[in-house]
Amino acid sequence: MTFARNRKFLILQILLFLLIFNAEMAFSAAEEPERPVVTGSHNWKFNKFSSFDHLKINLEKDAKKGQKFFLSLNGIYYQEKDNKSWTSYVGESYYKFKSGNFDFLLGQLRETLGSGDNISFVDKLNSRRYYVGLANDYNRDKKEVPAVKLTYYINSKRNFTFHYLPVFESSEMASIFSSWASGFQKYLALQVIKGAKLVQEDARNLDQQFHLAYNASFPKYEIRYHLFFFKERIAVVDRINENLYKSSYPRDQTMAVDGNVTLAKDLLIRFELAYTLEKCFSTFSNGRVGRKFYSDSLNMLFGTDKTYKNNLYFNVQTLFSYAKDLKYSTPFQLNPFEAAVSVSMKKGFRNETLFVEFAGINNLSTGEYLLTPNISVRNIDSIKLTAGVHVNGKSTDALGPIGQFDKNSTPFFETEIIF
Repeated sequence: MTFARNRKFLILQILLFLLIFNAEMAFSAAEEPERPVVTGSHNWKFNKFSSFDHLKINLEKDAKKGQKFFLSLNGIYYQEKDNKSWTSYVGESYYKFKSGNFDFLLGQLRETLGSGDNISFVDKLNSRRYYVGLANDYNRDKKEVPAVKLTYYINSKRNFTFHYLPVFESSEMASIFSSWASGFQKYLALQVIKGAKLVQEDARNLDQQFHLAYNASFPKYEIRYHLFFFKERIAVVDRINENLYKSSYPRDQTMAVDGNVTLAKDLLIRFELAYTLEKCFSTFSNGRVGRKFYSDSLNMLFGTDKTYKNNLYFNVQTLFSYAKDLKYSTPFQLNPFEAAVSVSMKKGFRNETLFVEFAGINNLSTGEYLLTPNISVRNIDSIKLTAGVHVNGKSTDALGPIGQFDKNSTPFFETEIIF
């Protein structure tokens, strides 16, 4: 049933974008537009536990009056022990056009919100694919979401942005048999094996969501205000009794502000502040799933970017999470107040063909950490070879949905060919 439903959804997506493409072609036929540009990439990642191949074909066409059509077809082949799967889907695909002071964007969108570098409390629009292990890329893991984006330009410095999402899609989690499954997932699966019943809300359904933002940009600073009327992307589980669990995607109502300030030519300050009203939490205490509970939640990010004269890029960010009524430990937060720090550095050599990079995050409250040093070789952005290692420690299952990091330290290798 799930395969058939996913196949029907994929067919509907393809038909939608074929209709958009034909309409756009007919609209601009009188202009005799140039042929669409076809590009693509192949990405392969391998580590001690798993590997996957990702093939992407893009079709792009610009037309008169600021119109643009973009279609991305994707295929992923994933391997992990006896777990092998092939997935094909319509990726980021949209039709863009202008009308007066309005910009319209509709289709399968992948949007980046917020100011955080690879970590953000504001970047809520897209769900994520968490099943491919630790060799992930923050933006590349985003799931495309059916949406309409409307931008109204007050002037060249200020505008309003509105996202309308008619369909809810949850994040894709690792299999319970995967090396990347969290302790939370494994405990729940064990209870089901023992005879408990798990009632699950559909991971994809018709459920409207909205995002509204006011954006202002000036020579020395940028600031953005957000209102989210969303649903949680990762399921919250409630233990009704010893033999019954319910999994759902509660409402996420968040007010946020983010921006950046330029202090000098090569020095940038980033900030985010997000307040979620009555956020719903799963309980995961002493290795057991318990009753869900609600608490207002406040998240902050403060960071700085610095680029030195020798082209060394350095970024450090501090992150703070506070839940006013945190009654129990959760899969993502153990204490009412937690602090973390992330660091990333990047240095290019040999005319920017060889790069040495380092990224790391440390939860100062729990002691968890994740370090990823790597070396990459690039050839005019057409070929990229990367080798590195993930070093992970002191798992408490609270750094994110891929838990138990200390068991999953692994070297990794990646190739990417862009054509």
